[in-house]
Amino acid sequence: MAKIVILTGSPHNPGTSKTLADAFEKGARENNNQIYRYDAGLQGADNPHFLQLKKTAGMEVGIPDNDLVEKEVLPKLLDADVVVLVGSMYYFGINAQLKAVIDRFYDYNHELKDKHSVILMTAYGTQEDMAAIKLHMQLLQKYMRWPSLGDVYADDSWNSDKLQKHAQEAYEIGHQIH
Repeated sequence: MAKIVILTGSPHNPGTSKTLADAFEKGARENNNQIYRYDAGLQGADNPHFLQLKKTAGMEVGIPDNDLVEKEVLPKLLDADVVVLVGSMYYFGINAQLKAVIDRFYDYNHELKDKHSVILMTAYGTQEDMAAIKLHMQLLQKYMRWPSLGDVYADDSWNSDKLQKHAQEAYEIGHQIH
């Protein structure tokens, strides 16, 4: 049994990246893996990832006292065997909500090294359009020393038949993890 953390970033519910995340999670749960999922894109104004601090000298942002990422997400990540990053492409890169959580890894880089990873990304465009996001994710995996258990870059995700094919790929990756 593996401890898996799924981090999603899309603010669309339901949406194409949620379809991939749900399929992966279903496959992983069938093997009794322990799953924690954080949907960063659905947190809203009550649970911001950062706060702009106006009266703190020398700081651009601060961490709110009720910060769910610090109190819950990062401890789960530190304990995880597998990290799954799920998002959608916005202007050839990952969406801001997921990026805000990934940027919080910085203080824990050493402790987060040597886990396994899965990348699930959607785009309404082509595989060529996804070149920058693929490179970014591959460099992140390499830097963090997170060998991939399988990645899905779901192009043309507006096409429901093609999206279902990609969802099946995500399910199979999740199902192979024990």
